[in-house]
Amino acid sequence: MILDTRTVFSPRMRIPIWWTDGPRYRSGPTQWREVRYRSRQTRNTVAASYGNFEMSDLHKRMILSKHPRGLPTEDCFTLEKGPLLNPDSNQFLVRATYLSVDPFLRLLMNPQSGYGPAAGRADVMVSGLLGEVIESNNANYAIGEIVEGLLGWQTHAISDGSGDPMHNPEGVIKCDLAIAPDIAWASVLGRPGMTSYFALLRDCKPQAGETVVVSGGAGAVGSVAGQIAKIKGCRVVGIAGSDEKTKWLSEDLGFDDAINYKTAKDMGDALRSACPDGIDVHFDNVGGTIADTINAQLNDGARTTRVGVISHYNDDNDGKPWVWPEDQPMFIAHDRVNEYAEARRDMAKWIAD
Repeated sequence: MILDTRTVFSPRMRIPIWWTDGPRYRSGPTQWREVRYRSRQTRNTVAASYGNFEMSDLHKRMILSKHPRGLPTEDCFTLEKGPLLNPDSNQFLVRATYLSVDPFLRLLMNPQSGYGPAAGRADVMVSGLLGEVIESNNANYAIGEIVEGLLGWQTHAISDGSGDPMHNPEGVIKCDLAIAPDIAWASVLGRPGMTSYFALLRDCKPQAGETVVVSGGAGAVGSVAGQIAKIKGCRVVGIAGSDEKTKWLSEDLGFDDAINYKTAKDMGDALRSACPDGIDVHFDNVGGTIADTINAQLNDGARTTRVGVISHYNDDNDGKPWVWPEDQPMFIAHDRVNEYAEARRDMAKWIAD
């Protein structure tokens, strides 16, 4: 199994490209693509440039100017520009190469996210950032090193290396380019990859010959989870929202089948056709009616893991944002942060083999 660094995982494991060169933003639900390749890779595309974000000595950052109600709109964000700040004692300055736009960031836009470090009004929008250390007063971070952390939508970031206990307990990590390219540390070896690895292998424990269904199959997490399941010898069925995505899952990533939920006349019938022996593992990124339909076809002894409920993230209940139901525990990869080294060894091997 090989992780192909040009695209995502497949029976040759491929890296999901869910970041883009320089911060870009388009209002509304978007889908990631990697700038250099035609294939749409994950849930969110970073499309038209929002302002002039070329890398320079000018500090540019995207501010959350108001908390969205329902679907975020362009006026929820403001692009600010100013001079670069100088790192203080024990701090270092990072110049961004890649920024992330992930579904869970929608929850962090709410006044109280209940999910991680919520962005307050006038704060830099929280997100992952991968880049190069260009100035340092911290002995642990040298100029020229490539690092990744939850540093926000900005061209440059100052940090002391510490992180958020829920979404970035490792703090700012140094990326070992000897075992994987830089983009892998923002995807397969980063938060999406760790979520895919532990939610599937630790929570669901798929066995060879079993059927695994992945909703949000073309996303940064789902695309990796499905490919790990293939590596483990499973039949894998992905669910996505366009023919382009389902073709990519089947033809590029090696999923055994893929269903376009937007064009399927009956999702129950489509699942029965794709999963003639029933469903043994449900890797749930979406929730809602799709999850209900999948769960209705689970075999005895089936396992499920709820990684996301993206179908509800933009819900607005009379001005009250949606919050994760207390009776449905979410999967948090960083509960297993002490096992990351093992996961990264496995992932790096799948990249290199």
